[in-house]
Amino acid sequence: MRWYHSIITRISLIFALSLFGITAIFFSIAQYETSRELQTMFDYSQIALRSSFDRATKTIDFDKMEDIGFKLITDEALKQKILERPRPLKPFPMKRMEERFHFMIDAVPYRMHIYTILVARDAPPIVFETPLKKEMMPRLILPLISLAFVIFLYIGIIRSILPLKTLREKIKHFANGDYDITCKSSKKDEIAALANEFDSAVFKIKSLRDSRQLFLRNIMHELKTPITKGKLAAEMIEDAAYARILQNVFNRQEALLEEFSRIEKLSADELKLEINRYHIEDVVDFALDILDDKRESITCKLVPMELEVDFELFGVALKNLLDNGINYSDDHHVSLRNDLKTITISNHAPALEFPIERYSEPYFLEGKKQKSSRGLGFGLFITWHVIRLHGMRLDYKHEAGMNCFTIYM
Repeated sequence: MRWYHSIITRISLIFALSLFGITAIFFSIAQYETSRELQTMFDYSQIALRSSFDRATKTIDFDKMEDIGFKLITDEALKQKILERPRPLKPFPMKRMEERFHFMIDAVPYRMHIYTILVARDAPPIVFETPLKKEMMPRLILPLISLAFVIFLYIGIIRSILPLKTLREKIKHFANGDYDITCKSSKKDEIAALANEFDSAVFKIKSLRDSRQLFLRNIMHELKTPITKGKLAAEMIEDAAYARILQNVFNRQEALLEEFSRIEKLSADELKLEINRYHIEDVVDFALDILDDKRESITCKLVPMELEVDFELFGVALKNLLDNGINYSDDHHVSLRNDLKTITISNHAPALEFPIERYSEPYFLEGKKQKSSRGLGFGLFITWHVIRLHGMRLDYKHEAGMNCFTIYM
C-alpha cells in the first residue's frame, strides 16, 4: 500500500494543516495586538513629549518624562540594539517651535518592552522605555491550550487507528490458514468492536473447520475399511480374471475417495504443495499407473526435462486430463507430448461449448446440459486449481478437429 493511500497519512496531513492554520491565526492576532500597542504608545509618547518639552530652552524635561513613566535608557549597548531595529521613523513636528527645528518620534518593540525613540536635528537619538510592559503569559495561554488540544486529539486518534495494523496482520495470518489467532480488544471504540467481531467469526469458523475435519476423518475411515477388506478378499479368489476385476473396482473406489479428499481441501483452500525436482517421465508414469486399465489408449512423446512440482498432485492433474481426453474423444484415444515450456494433451473431439474456465467449476454442468455436452466434472476442477497452485497456466484451443489442453510452465 502506497503512503498516500494510508488513512494515517491523510489524518496527519489534516492535523498538520490545522496546526498551521491555528498558528497563522494566532500569529496574525499577535501582530495585530503588537501593532495596536505600538500605535497606543506612539500616541501616548506624543502627549508625554508635548507636556515635557520646555519651550524656553527648547529641551526635554527628563524628570517629568520619568514621572509620566518614560525611563531614559543610558545603557549604550541596549540603546544601540534598539536603534538597529529595522523600522522607519515617523515624523512628528512640534507645534509652536521654529520651523527649522522638529523631532522625529517612533515606538519600537524589543523583547518584553516597547521603547520610544526621539531624534532631534543635529542631536543624538534619545531612547525611552515606555510604561507599557508586554505580558506574554496571558497571550500564550490560549494558543498553547489550542495547540496542545489539537496535538492531544491527533495522538488519541492515531492510537485508536494503530490497532488496524495489528488487525490487518491477524487477517493475513487467518487468510493463510492460521486459525490460532486472537484479536480481542478491551477498548470501547468502533475498531475494537470490529476486532472483537472478527475474533468471534474466527472462533466460529475454526469450530466449523474442526467439525468438518472430524466428520471427514470418520467418513473416510468408515469408507476405507470395507474397501481394504474387499481388496484382501479379492486376493483370496482363485479366479485370476475375476480377482483382477474386483481389484480394479476397489482401486477405483479408493482413488475416488482420494479425489473426494482433494476436492474438499481445494474448496477449503487447504491443499499444500511439496515442491521438488522430478523427471517428467516419472511424473507421467505415475499418472499412467493410476490409469492402468486405459494405458493402451494413451500415446506419449516426451522430451526429457525436469519439473519442479508436487509429484502426486501434478501426476493426478495429468491423470485427470488424460482420463477426460479418453472419455470424451471420438476414438477413445489421447496423446501427450511436451517441449521445454509446455505439456500438451490432445484428442479428436468436438470443441467445448463453454470457455475452459467454466468447466473448472464443480457442478458446472447439470441435467441435460451435462448429458449432451459430457461435462468434465471434478477432474478438470482439481486439475485447474492444482496447476494454478503451481504457478502455471492451463490453456485450451480447438483446431483441425482436435481439442488441445496445454499446460504452460
